Amino acid sequence: MRTVQATENAVSIWFSQEEAPPQQQVLRLVRSALEERGLAPWPETEAECFAAGADTLVIARPAAHSAGFYFEDLESLLAGALACPDGESDLYAVPDGYILTAAADVAVPALYEFGTPRRVLPDWAAHAAEQGQRLAASDAIATLRYWFSD
Repeated sequence: MRTVQATENAVSIWFSQEEAPPQQQVLRLVRSALEERGLAPWPETEAECFAAGADTLVIARPAAHSAGFYFEDLESLLAGALACPDGESDLYAVPDGYILTAAADVAVPALYEFGTPRRVLPDWAAHAAEQGQRLAASDAIATLRYWFSD
């Protein structure tokens, strides 16, 4: 038996007395649940699976829409970031350089030209912030522009 709940921000599917299908099929079920309720499917989905005995609970939500970029040095970071419009962005210091995350509507080709795309998971970002690696939150590009533009 399956019980499905869906809103624009989350989908839960409870598989009772049946084995949960493979991940790709679960993602199709999430998409179908959204469409059946007249909701737009998400461009990307994050899903977690919790199993207990013969029951499995899947909780899915839209994936965060930010892109991560690695920069070896401050010069390449500034070349990429200062070409972007201000917007939702975070800056992290990592042992060998910098990671800038930017919302999809902020990420311009210069970030790909001067940086290297790097997937940044929400768990990593939270951990980096806890460890004091986050240099600027929410408006990192505007902060860089304030400190480094003429």
